[in-house]
Amino acid sequence: MKTFLNYLSESLSAKKYPFRVKVAGEFTAEQEAKLHSMLERFKVDAFKKVSVTPIQQFPLDFPQIRNCEVSIFEVSLDYPTTQQELTEYLSSGLGVSKANLAVRRPGEPSEEYQMPTEKREGALLNDPEYKEAGNPQFEDYYGDKYNSGFVKELNDILKLQRKARGEQIPESKPDDVMKNPGQTTNEIPQNNRSPIQQTDYDPRKK
Repeated sequence: MKTFLNYLSESLSAKKYPFRVKVAGEFTAEQEAKLHSMLERFKVDAFKKVSVTPIQQFPLDFPQIRNCEVSIFEVSLDYPTTQQELTEYLSSGLGVSKANLAVRRPGEPSEEYQMPTEKREGALLNDPEYKEAGNPQFEDYYGDKYNSGFVKELNDILKLQRKARGEQIPESKPDDVMKNPGQTTNEIPQNNRSPIQQTDYDPRKK
């Protein structure tokens, strides 16, 4: 019979969590090895040093840093985590200031902007269909749908961490979810009554 840990391991192995870790400034081989070792906490599926940029006066992703190179790593993890958690964890463990450390998800608008593209010919405005803009799904990055998904992901991570510690978590019933679905501020009933109350008083009648 499978244990809970077996089911947990199988459920987590079905999904990967890719991140791009960037460190501004000198990053030694010892620190690189420690980075890989620290990420093993989340079960590293893939770890690759993509590049080290030339020294730049204003390196991208680091508005407070000047005149330095940036080491870029692409990692894939089996255990769920968030960009905020990774930033705090790596900054503390590596002894690197958070101003010198950036954790991104592949596919973010800022990451797509930095990807090398083919040199285009002619003016951009000469294309009436704006093919260069692609087909971005803005709801994947902000808005009610994104916020709901982000909160759900945090809750799922918290539940998995609590289950791994052996804590009992009450499960919500599907009927309860259907009876009380999540609402946005636009769906909450508003007070539509006029502040000027109607009255039967008529000053002309005395």
